[in-house]
Amino acid sequence: MDYPHHLSFKVNRVFGDQNVNITLYSGLTTFVGTNASGKTQTLKTLRDHLKNNNFSVRYLSSNRIGEMETFRSRVDPYTRSEDGYSLGDQAAKKARQEIETANGDFFTMDACKDVYIKVAERLSVLFNRQVFIRWDAGRMKVVFCRSGSDEEYSIVAEASGLINVISILAAIFDEDIEILLIDEPEVSLHPQLQSYLLREIKNAIDQYNKTIIISTHSAQMIDLSSASELCNFVFFKKDSLPMQISPDAQELKNNKLNEFLLRMSLIYAEGFFAKKMLLIEGSSDMILCRYLDKRLYLNLDVAGSQIIPVEGKGQFAVITKLFRLIGKDVCILTDLDGFIDDNSVVDLFSRLPDATKIANSHGHSDLQTMIRDIKNKISELVRINKTNMEDIYKRHPYWITYGSDEADKDKVIRRALIAQLFNESEDNLSNWPNSSDWHSLKCRITTLYSLLEDLGCFILRRGAVESYYEFASTTTYNGKPSAAAHEVSQLDQKDDEQLCEQYADFVRALKFAALDKNVDESFAVKKELLSELALVLELLPHISTEEEIYSSIKQTKGNFDSLFRYEIIKEDSRCGVKIYLKSEILEVEGFPFNAYIDDNVNQIINMHVRRKL
Repeated sequence: MDYPHHLSFKVNRVFGDQNVNITLYSGLTTFVGTNASGKTQTLKTLRDHLKNNNFSVRYLSSNRIGEMETFRSRVDPYTRSEDGYSLGDQAAKKARQEIETANGDFFTMDACKDVYIKVAERLSVLFNRQVFIRWDAGRMKVVFCRSGSDEEYSIVAEASGLINVISILAAIFDEDIEILLIDEPEVSLHPQLQSYLLREIKNAIDQYNKTIIISTHSAQMIDLSSASELCNFVFFKKDSLPMQISPDAQELKNNKLNEFLLRMSLIYAEGFFAKKMLLIEGSSDMILCRYLDKRLYLNLDVAGSQIIPVEGKGQFAVITKLFRLIGKDVCILTDLDGFIDDNSVVDLFSRLPDATKIANSHGHSDLQTMIRDIKNKISELVRINKTNMEDIYKRHPYWITYGSDEADKDKVIRRALIAQLFNESEDNLSNWPNSSDWHSLKCRITTLYSLLEDLGCFILRRGAVESYYEFASTTTYNGKPSAAAHEVSQLDQKDDEQLCEQYADFVRALKFAALDKNVDESFAVKKELLSELALVLELLPHISTEEEIYSSIKQTKGNFDSLFRYEIIKEDSRCGVKIYLKSEILEVEGFPFNAYIDDNVNQIINMHVRRKL
């Protein structure tokens, strides 16, 4: 195949009548994206499209060994015999290129001796295995033995990962196939084996002029040596057409981007599979954010969000531009100096299309003008007041950890005073020189921060992460991760409300990156109780035992095993029931509670039943 090769086709089940346009710029094209974003359906449709254009195509399903796994799961000893397992007959062998499972690849090894040798040699050297293909009564069987052993065993007794490796190796070595499509080549493989398989795929492309398209969820399958290779990736996002970067994109010519990709760690590669990225400055922020995510059940992972430390705010711009280029939503949590020192971070958001609209809705012409005016006011107030505010700014870690470089002195004072503006109580602010001006400035900055947060830019108002610590040193800039680790080790002493107040800036950023809704089992419990309680209260004047309640529920719902236990009560001539939740696993509060005959059922349930926090 000659490159670039442009493809245009419809994937009706996912994208309706819209054309999906994909360009193959090299021998390897990689589909990445979240589950249910359309990768598998696109691969399958692409297979049919390529076949219709007279290419020899093979598609390998992610469920390559599903038939073998089904056989393994049988428990009947009279129908389950490992020695009797076969992969198919001669008719199946003739259709090997149409078979989506590993069976087709073992037929290829039987049909092509050179493929068999290449696979068998790798098995022997790398995995200490020998593989043999035999025909018995017209059906093909595959057996293995360990190198140096005569004890053979059926393929169904072999490890799933090894069978997957054999399947893919045989497929990429098959010279009869021009284009190979592999859905999730990483299935059942440990990370190092995934890296090995990717190398074999790339080698096969170079040596046999094969075109391979893979769909993956694994960061191990991401290997970039230059920005220009980004055009070989197709990015999928739910409810959107796939996105692909043009090799002519100016962003790919950025030297910083190339440097970043060369040192890109696994955590950055995982961002290719996320819906949204929360970029933070370093390891300390990462330790705290992970703790808060877990502690507050924010479920960033379920939301498809990835927290990525950039190790220095100077990297924010290049990483943000990269991920936006591939259709990802990016939000940033930066130290206060990321706002005070320059506009490199906030400009990533103040120039977004929605920024002007948001600024207009709050009575400002545009966000950039608002930022400039506020920074001018900051400089003015600091210049006028710095000589008589030493006792204020010298209390902040920005000043305490400051060296002796006179050129940076004013910058550090600006940082420290604006941080103290959000550290001090309102009563203390009233004692500042020109306090009304500082109060006014604080209100303006707070409004600006709120607008930036609507766009995804979050600023630590008190300074750096250390400024929020209660248990670790607030001035520890050496050994920062160890200080953060000590801090989170003590935070279990605080309840959720205290934690959210202390780390409010972090929590807002995490919630922005998290799901819009939390898992709330109380809603389902309420619906279940609503289906019973009105009936129970209606029955009370006519029954005398709890057993009669359960009997009536069974007649109405066909389910005797109610989630609830009812206890008939009489109080001040009122008749009712005390309701208990029988389940120990549902995360719901408010039980037990009483309900009486004249109560409004909807109201009483909503009053008591709630999500456990």
